[in-house]
Formats: sequence, C-alpha cells, structure tokens
Amino acid sequence: MIKEIIYNYWDSELPEVIERDIKPELKTELIIDIVGVRRSGKTYLMFGIIKKITKKTNKKATLYINFENRKLLPLTPNYFNQVIDFIYQEKLLDKYKKIYLFFDEIQRIKDWESFIRSIYDEFKGKIKIFISGSSANLLSKEYGKLLSGRHLTIPVFPLTFKEFLRFKNFEIKILSEKRIAQIKKLLEEYLKFGGFPEVVLQKTKKKKEALLNQLFIDILSRDILGRAETRKAQIIEEFSYFLCSNVSNLLSFRKMANYFNSRGIKISVPTLENYFYLTKNAFLFFEMLIFSYKVKDQLQYPRKIYCIDNGLVNLIGFKFSQNLGKIYENTVAIELLRKSFSQPTLKVFYWKNPQNQEVDFVIKKKLKITQLIQVCYNLEDYQTKQRELKSLYKASQELNCNNLLVITWDYESKEKFKDKTIKFIPLWKWLLQ
Repeated sequence: MIKEIIYNYWDSELPEVIERDIKPELKTELIIDIVGVRRSGKTYLMFGIIKKITKKTNKKATLYINFENRKLLPLTPNYFNQVIDFIYQEKLLDKYKKIYLFFDEIQRIKDWESFIRSIYDEFKGKIKIFISGSSANLLSKEYGKLLSGRHLTIPVFPLTFKEFLRFKNFEIKILSEKRIAQIKKLLEEYLKFGGFPEVVLQKTKKKKEALLNQLFIDILSRDILGRAETRKAQIIEEFSYFLCSNVSNLLSFRKMANYFNSRGIKISVPTLENYFYLTKNAFLFFEMLIFSYKVKDQLQYPRKIYCIDNGLVNLIGFKFSQNLGKIYENTVAIELLRKSFSQPTLKVFYWKNPQNQEVDFVIKKKLKITQLIQVCYNLEDYQTKQRELKSLYKASQELNCNNLLVITWDYESKEKFKDKTIKFIPLWKWLLQ
C-alpha cells in the first residue's frame, strides 16, 4: 500500500500554496516537526516546502505520506520500514543527493518516535525528515528526550492578521484613510470568523460557519475524544462548549466542577484538569496563569482560558456583537502565544491584586517584566477608562515596569496618567507591527 500511496503522490500535481510568514530552516540536517491545531495549514506548509525543494531536485527525491489516508488503515509502525524498502527498491539514494521524507499527522502511528530516530541516525545527511502532528505530544518532554538534539519544532497557528490580508489579496501599502478603513473592515471579518486558512478562503458566511462547525467536531472527535474514555465523551464535549463560552474569563476548575455537579454531572477537579489537558494537547484551548513570584500562587489561583481561534468562539461560544471585548482579548492572547513559541524566554501572565484590579497581560522576558498590556475595546466611557488605567498604573508600580500599553479599537495616542506615560494603539496596527 505504501508503494501505491507514493506513486500516486509522484503522479499528482501539488495544489496552489499561498505563502505564509512561517519559514522552516531547510539547510539544517535536523528533523523538522511541524505542530499545531488541526487544519491550521501544516499540510500546505509541507507542500510549500516540497515546491521549494523540487525547484532544485526531482520530485521523486521527495516522499509524502499522510497517515490520515483511509487506505493506510489499520495503521502500523511497519510502514516506516516499508518506506525505507521502497527507497532501496527504487534506488533513490543512488539517483539523488538527498531524499526528503514528509510524514503528515504522524502521531497516529504508535511508537513513531523510535522509528523516526532510527531512520535519522542511520541515514543522517542522506535523508531529511519532516513530520507534522495535531497533538502537543510532539512537544512533550518524553519526545524531546528521545529525539534530543535531533529535531527543530515549527509551530503552526491559524493565520496572523497580516497573513489573513495576504489570503484576501490585500496589499499593505501607503496607509491612506481609505486603506485604513478597508483594513478595519477586514479586521471585523478576521475577528468574527478567525484565521483557519480554509475558512478564510470561503466566500459566504454560511460556508464559513459550516466549515468552522465541522472543524470543531473534527478536533473534538479525532484529537480529544479519541484519547479519552468513550463513556466520558459527552461530558468532555459539553466541557469544551463551556470553555468556548467563557473565553477570556477567569476560571477555576473547582468552580467548573461545582457548575457541572449542580447540573447533576458528578465530576472531580482532577478529572476536569485532565479534560482541559486533552483540549490543550489538541491546541484547541490554552491558559494563562496569574503572575506571582511564588509557583504555588500560580497553580492555586484561577487561570484565564483562551481559544486558538475566534471563529470557533463566535460560532460555538457566544454572540460576536455582544462580546467584542472578550474577542479582542482572545485575539491578543493568540498573538502573544505565537510570540512565546518563537521566543522561549518570553512568558505571558495576567495580573490581579486583592483589590480586584486586573491587567490582562504581563510580558516577562527571562527575569524581567518588559511590558504590561491592557485590552479595552471601548474607551469612550470615562469610568471604564479610569478603571483600566488605574489597574495598569498599580501593576506598573508593583512590578516595576514603565512600558504600558492599551490596545483599543480606534484610539491612538500617548497620555500621562499620574507620573506614568501610557501608549494607546488600535488593534489592527498592533497586529501588523
């Protein structure tokens, strides 16, 4: 069957690929692992890499296998041996300087790590390996230990706003009043339907929503429920809907357990933590802990929950028009998560004091707090603005940070608040920086 899959790949035309800002290192001999939420563009990133490679070598020097191909069921680790046998049978190592292997959704094969390590060690310099997966298991310590020094991780998220504009054929040139108005209009679409590439390319609201709904079902069924007990499926599904409806909120697992128990669903705090781990492992949700110099506090206090894509939040969670502030905050959280993957020393927290003053994001690089960010959709109400700025000011005093930013819908300025200077910037401009 592996032969048939590879022959079909060689005979077929690769689809058109819209270039993204993700630039995998092709010159390194390391295994490249491409990880991220389902349908975020991992496969098309692989196709883009293949197109670059085949400009310099024959397509038959590349082998692409998607382990979600129904023809490969039931899956077996022996497929890796069959790939090597195929390479020898076709004398590919004699014909080409280097062979490039692309294994898509590799986490579906049990014990794949050992086989990939074996191939890497045996054919280093002759075979270059690319793998992809929709599971954070590819980022696990166990995986890292097994392939220590042998791999480089490339995270793939739904589109950035800059990539979204490219997919919409919108070029960022001179920012005239007209162009800015167009950007704001496109930002509304980005906030409402998110950045999954296939969703962005759909022409109608109905098709976008249908695809988002199917995406949510696929992530649940394939990447979350598939790793849980079948009898718990309904609870995990309801838990996921609950999280979608509480994005950008402070949540404690104890309160969540009480909520489910009040509805007659008996569930413990550790079980809920495990369910959240499953959703986090599938890159569907992520969390931010409270900033504290004590690890105990970080684990004890409620955490803020965010979703990897606004389209899912709006479709599954709550109405877009009623929760713009939450959507704004979720958008900023996704962008900061993206940055934290590319900058390992960057950590993101929220801040809150006993007086319930709160700052949305605390940016920490190494041991230093480098920026405090408040997200506020509407600053027209004087009391709202004062509340947000007072919290920012208090946090800046406590954390000894003077780089203060407020992300808004349309307001841009620098203002003095007591003895601090606070910068205001529209979301669209911050996203395009």
